[in-house]
Amino acid sequence: MSKTKSIEERIESLETALALQDQNVEELNKFIIAQQKQIGDLEKKLELMVMQMKDLKDAVAHASPQDDVPPPHYGHV
Repeated sequence: MSKTKSIEERIESLETALALQDQNVEELNKFIIAQQKQIGDLEKKLELMVMQMKDLKDAVAHASPQDDVPPPHYGHV
């Protein structure tokens, strides 16, 4: 009888461990999905920032010295 009980206890222990592992895997999957969404959002924001920086670089490259005149109120006291 003790051998049978020992096997049953071992099986129960293994089933418990498997259930906990399944739960951990599910939680990790949810976490990975959330991280992937966050990474996707950050990639979109980065792409937008890169485009804005290129636009600014182009605007500065095409600016003339006349465009860089201080406002009229700077020269008057």
